[in-house]
Amino acid sequence: MARPAKPTNLKIVTGNPGKRGLNKQEPDPDYLNDLTAPGYLSGDAQAVWDQIAPKLRESRLLTVVDVPILAMMCESIAEYRRATIYCKDSPLDHSEKTGGYVLSQWKIVQSMSLKQIMLIAREFGMTPASRTRIQIQPQGELDFGDGQNYFT
Repeated sequence: MARPAKPTNLKIVTGNPGKRGLNKQEPDPDYLNDLTAPGYLSGDAQAVWDQIAPKLRESRLLTVVDVPILAMMCESIAEYRRATIYCKDSPLDHSEKTGGYVLSQWKIVQSMSLKQIMLIAREFGMTPASRTRIQIQPQGELDFGDGQNYFT
């Protein structure tokens, strides 16, 4: 699987080793001011939203177009928590009629939710490794310089 595209801001900060042209028309969505959770979230997911959204906004990582993705992450965290509670109260596997073992449904839900959470968390810079690659610039101050460094 190929690496995801590097944002233009990040190319400017870290350099452009491929010497490809920079995208001067990259979208620049507005930062999110209204932190009200979407109405379709479950109660548990809304509680997660209330914990995460203010911190992402303070870090200038949450824009208007990120709301659905953050909502998915909050719902996945709520699912993960529910599945973890059920896993504590029930065995992790059970015997089949044939004598074999099958993972509990809740263990599968827990595992799938964790994978979704980690994928989305990386996009928002919420893991230690992904935070090292983030460089925040004030909105509207994208500096392309004179272009001399990119063509030599």
